[in-house]
Amino acid sequence: MIFEKNVQVRYSEVDLNGNITLDAIVDYLQDIVMLHAEDAGMGFKQIKDMGTVWFLSTWQVEIINTPRIYQKLKLRTNPYGFKGFFGNRNVWIEDEDGNMMVRANSIWVYLDTKGMVPKRIDAKAVEAYKPLEPMLEMNYSTRKIAMPADFSPLTPIPVRYSQLDTNRHVNNCEYIKTAMEAADIKDMPRQLRVEYKKSALLGNVFHPYICNENESIYVDLRDEDGTSFATVVFEY
Repeated sequence: MIFEKNVQVRYSEVDLNGNITLDAIVDYLQDIVMLHAEDAGMGFKQIKDMGTVWFLSTWQVEIINTPRIYQKLKLRTNPYGFKGFFGNRNVWIEDEDGNMMVRANSIWVYLDTKGMVPKRIDAKAVEAYKPLEPMLEMNYSTRKIAMPADFSPLTPIPVRYSQLDTNRHVNNCEYIKTAMEAADIKDMPRQLRVEYKKSALLGNVFHPYICNENESIYVDLRDEDGTSFATVVFEY
Protein backbone atom coordinates (compact mmCIF):
# COMPACT_ATOMS: atom_id res chain seq x y z
CA MET A 1 0.00 0.00 0.00
CA ILE A 2 1.43 3.37 -1.05
CA PHE A 3 1.23 6.17 1.50
CA GLU A 4 1.69 9.78 0.45
CA LYS A 5 1.77 13.30 1.79
CA ASN A 6 2.04 16.72 0.14
CA VAL A 7 4.68 19.15 1.40
CA GLN A 8 6.26 22.44 0.39
CA VAL A 9 9.97 23.13 0.72
CA ARG A 10 10.42 25.64 3.53
CA TYR A 11 12.90 28.49 3.81
CA SER A 12 14.57 26.74 6.75
CA GLU A 13 15.28 23.68 4.58
CA VAL A 14 17.35 25.32 1.85
CA ASP A 15 20.96 26.45 1.42
CA LEU A 16 22.33 29.82 0.32
CA ASN A 17 21.36 29.06 -3.29
CA GLY A 18 17.76 28.15 -2.48
CA ASN A 19 18.30 24.42 -3.00
CA ILE A 20 17.03 21.95 -0.42
CA THR A 21 19.79 20.56 1.80
CA LEU A 22 20.71 16.89 1.85
CA ASP A 23 19.76 16.45 5.50
CA ALA A 24 16.34 18.02 4.79
CA ILE A 25 15.79 15.41 2.06
CA VAL A 26 16.66 12.61 4.46
CA ASP A 27 14.36 14.11 7.09
CA TYR A 28 11.53 14.03 4.53
CA LEU A 29 12.22 10.38 3.78
CA GLN A 30 12.37 9.43 7.45
CA ASP A 31 9.28 11.43 8.37
CA ILE A 32 7.03 9.92 5.68
CA VAL A 33 8.08 6.43 6.84
CA MET A 34 7.14 7.26 10.44
CA LEU A 35 3.84 8.85 9.38
CA HIS A 36 2.97 5.76 7.34
CA ALA A 37 3.69 3.52 10.32
CA GLU A 38 1.48 5.69 12.52
CA ASP A 39 -1.33 5.69 9.93
CA ALA A 40 -1.11 1.90 9.62
CA GLY A 41 -1.43 1.42 13.38
CA MET A 42 2.21 0.36 13.71
CA GLY A 43 3.63 3.61 15.04
CA PHE A 44 6.13 4.22 17.82
CA LYS A 45 3.77 3.36 20.70
CA GLN A 46 2.28 0.24 19.10
CA ILE A 47 5.65 -1.24 18.18
CA LYS A 48 7.04 -0.44 21.64
CA ASP A 49 4.05 -2.14 23.30
CA MET A 50 4.85 -5.27 21.25
CA GLY A 51 8.36 -5.29 22.70
CA THR A 52 9.94 -4.66 19.32
CA VAL A 53 11.56 -1.89 17.34
CA TRP A 54 12.61 -1.32 13.73
CA PHE A 55 16.35 -0.54 13.40
CA LEU A 56 17.36 1.16 10.16
CA SER A 57 20.18 -0.83 8.55
CA THR A 58 20.68 0.92 5.21
CA TRP A 59 19.73 4.02 3.22
CA GLN A 60 20.36 4.28 -0.50
CA VAL A 61 19.20 7.67 -1.76
CA GLU A 62 19.43 8.82 -5.41
CA ILE A 63 19.08 12.56 -6.01
CA ILE A 64 17.76 12.99 -9.56
CA ASN A 65 16.69 16.64 -9.39
CA THR A 66 17.26 18.85 -6.36
CA PRO A 67 14.04 20.41 -4.99
CA ARG A 68 14.00 24.20 -4.70
CA ILE A 69 12.73 26.69 -2.15
CA TYR A 70 8.91 26.76 -1.84
CA GLN A 71 8.53 23.96 -4.41
CA LYS A 72 5.48 21.76 -3.84
CA LEU A 73 6.32 18.10 -3.54
CA LYS A 74 4.66 14.76 -2.95
CA LEU A 75 6.32 12.30 -0.56
CA ARG A 76 5.47 8.65 -1.24
CA THR A 77 6.45 5.36 0.37
CA ASN A 78 5.62 1.68 0.41
CA PRO A 79 7.08 -1.44 2.03
CA TYR A 80 7.67 -4.03 -0.69
CA GLY A 81 9.03 -7.04 1.15
CA PHE A 82 9.42 -8.75 4.53
CA LYS A 83 11.63 -11.79 5.07
CA GLY A 84 12.97 -13.22 8.33
CA PHE A 85 13.82 -10.16 10.40
CA PHE A 86 14.38 -7.79 7.42
CA GLY A 87 11.86 -5.30 6.08
CA ASN A 88 12.37 -3.46 2.77
CA ARG A 89 10.84 -0.11 1.93
CA ASN A 90 10.98 2.40 -0.93
CA VAL A 91 10.56 6.11 -0.40
CA TRP A 92 10.47 8.73 -3.13
CA ILE A 93 9.78 12.39 -3.82
CA GLU A 94 7.89 13.69 -6.86
CA ASP A 95 7.17 17.22 -8.07
CA GLU A 96 3.64 18.48 -8.72
CA ASP A 97 3.65 16.93 -12.19
CA GLY A 98 4.70 13.50 -10.96
CA ASN A 99 8.33 13.78 -12.07
CA MET A 100 10.77 11.82 -9.92
CA MET A 101 13.03 14.10 -7.86
CA VAL A 102 14.48 11.68 -5.30
CA ARG A 103 14.14 7.92 -4.88
CA ALA A 104 15.41 5.75 -2.11
CA ASN A 105 15.60 2.23 -0.80
CA SER A 106 15.82 1.36 2.88
CA ILE A 107 16.39 -1.91 4.72
CA TRP A 108 15.20 -2.30 8.30
CA VAL A 109 15.91 -4.93 10.96
CA TYR A 110 13.18 -6.03 13.38
CA LEU A 111 14.56 -6.23 16.93
CA ASP A 112 13.37 -7.61 20.24
CA THR A 113 13.81 -4.74 22.69
CA LYS A 114 14.67 -7.02 25.63
CA GLY A 115 18.02 -8.05 24.21
CA MET A 116 18.12 -5.75 21.16
CA VAL A 117 18.58 -8.82 18.98
CA PRO A 118 16.98 -9.58 15.59
CA LYS A 119 13.55 -11.20 15.80
CA ARG A 120 11.38 -12.82 13.15
CA ILE A 121 8.84 -10.23 12.07
CA ASP A 122 5.43 -10.60 13.73
CA ALA A 123 2.54 -11.26 11.34
CA LYS A 124 0.72 -8.25 12.80
CA ALA A 125 3.54 -5.95 11.73
CA VAL A 126 3.29 -7.22 8.14
CA GLU A 127 -0.50 -7.30 7.82
CA ALA A 128 -0.69 -3.59 8.65
CA TYR A 129 0.97 -2.72 5.32
CA LYS A 130 -0.84 -5.10 2.97
CA PRO A 131 -1.35 -5.17 0.07
CA LEU A 132 2.35 -4.73 -0.67
CA GLU A 133 3.32 -2.83 -3.81
CA PRO A 134 6.11 -3.80 -6.25
CA MET A 135 9.59 -2.46 -5.56
CA LEU A 136 10.54 0.81 -7.21
CA GLU A 137 12.64 0.70 -10.37
CA MET A 138 16.18 1.75 -9.46
CA ASN A 139 19.72 0.39 -9.47
CA TYR A 140 19.82 -1.30 -6.07
CA SER A 141 23.06 -1.40 -4.09
CA THR A 142 24.06 -4.12 -1.65
CA ARG A 143 23.04 -3.78 2.01
CA LYS A 144 26.64 -3.65 3.23
CA ILE A 145 29.05 -1.00 1.98
CA ALA A 146 32.36 -2.27 0.60
CA MET A 147 35.00 -0.33 2.50
CA PRO A 148 38.19 1.12 0.97
CA ALA A 149 41.49 0.50 2.73
CA ASP A 150 42.97 3.88 3.60
CA PHE A 151 41.12 6.22 5.97
CA SER A 152 42.44 9.38 7.63
CA PRO A 153 41.19 10.66 11.01
CA LEU A 154 39.22 13.89 11.37
CA THR A 155 38.36 15.99 14.42
CA PRO A 156 36.22 14.09 16.97
CA ILE A 157 32.63 15.29 17.48
CA PRO A 158 30.76 14.63 20.77
CA VAL A 159 27.15 13.43 20.63
CA ARG A 160 24.77 16.26 21.55
CA TYR A 161 21.51 15.96 23.47
CA SER A 162 19.65 17.56 20.53
CA GLN A 163 20.66 14.61 18.31
CA LEU A 164 18.69 12.03 20.30
CA ASP A 165 15.36 10.58 19.16
CA THR A 166 12.49 8.91 21.03
CA ASN A 167 14.58 5.74 21.46
CA ARG A 168 17.24 7.86 23.23
CA HIS A 169 19.67 6.99 20.44
CA VAL A 170 21.18 9.37 17.92
CA ASN A 171 18.59 9.98 15.21
CA ASN A 172 19.32 8.34 11.85
CA CYS A 173 19.68 11.64 10.00
CA GLU A 174 22.13 12.96 12.59
CA TYR A 175 24.81 10.49 11.50
CA ILE A 176 24.59 11.97 8.01
CA LYS A 177 24.72 15.54 9.32
CA THR A 178 27.71 14.65 11.49
CA ALA A 179 29.52 13.11 8.51
CA MET A 180 28.76 16.23 6.44
CA GLU A 181 30.12 18.45 9.20
CA ALA A 182 33.25 16.34 9.69
CA ALA A 183 34.09 16.15 5.97
CA ASP A 184 32.88 19.68 5.17
CA ILE A 185 30.42 18.40 2.55
CA LYS A 186 28.84 21.30 0.65
CA ASP A 187 27.75 19.91 -2.75
CA MET A 188 24.70 17.70 -3.26
CA PRO A 189 25.85 14.17 -4.15
CA ARG A 190 24.42 12.08 -6.97
CA GLN A 191 23.76 9.32 -4.46
CA LEU A 192 23.95 8.90 -0.70
CA ARG A 193 24.52 5.55 0.98
CA VAL A 194 24.47 4.87 4.71
CA GLU A 195 25.09 1.65 6.61
CA TYR A 196 24.10 1.83 10.28
CA LYS A 197 25.98 -0.58 12.52
CA LYS A 198 25.75 0.52 16.15
CA SER A 199 23.55 3.03 17.98
CA ALA A 200 25.31 6.08 19.39
CA LEU A 201 24.18 7.42 22.76
CA LEU A 202 24.59 10.61 24.76
CA GLY A 203 28.11 10.61 26.16
CA ASN A 204 29.60 8.92 23.09
CA VAL A 205 32.07 10.73 20.86
CA PHE A 206 32.14 10.29 17.08
CA HIS A 207 35.64 9.74 15.74
CA PRO A 208 35.25 10.39 11.99
CA TYR A 209 37.59 8.86 9.42
CA ILE A 210 37.58 9.92 5.76
CA CYS A 211 38.59 8.35 2.45
CA ASN A 212 38.23 9.77 -1.07
CA GLU A 213 37.96 7.07 -3.72
CA ASN A 214 36.45 6.84 -7.22
CA GLU A 215 34.57 10.16 -7.02
CA SER A 216 33.11 9.12 -3.67
CA ILE A 217 33.71 10.42 -0.18
CA TYR A 218 33.55 7.78 2.57
CA VAL A 219 33.09 8.91 6.16
CA ASP A 220 33.25 6.22 8.84
CA LEU A 221 31.97 7.36 12.25
CA ARG A 222 33.69 5.28 14.92
CA ASP A 223 33.84 5.10 18.70
CA GLU A 224 37.07 5.54 20.63
CA ASP A 225 37.84 1.83 20.27
CA GLY A 226 37.51 1.93 16.49
CA THR A 227 34.11 0.22 16.25
CA SER A 228 31.96 1.80 13.56
CA PHE A 229 28.65 3.46 14.42
CA ALA A 230 27.83 4.15 10.76
CA THR A 231 29.45 4.53 7.36
CA VAL A 232 28.23 7.36 5.12
CA VAL A 233 29.15 7.55 1.43
CA PHE A 234 28.62 10.63 -0.76
CA GLU A 235 28.83 9.58 -4.43
CA TYR A 236 29.41 12.24 -7.11
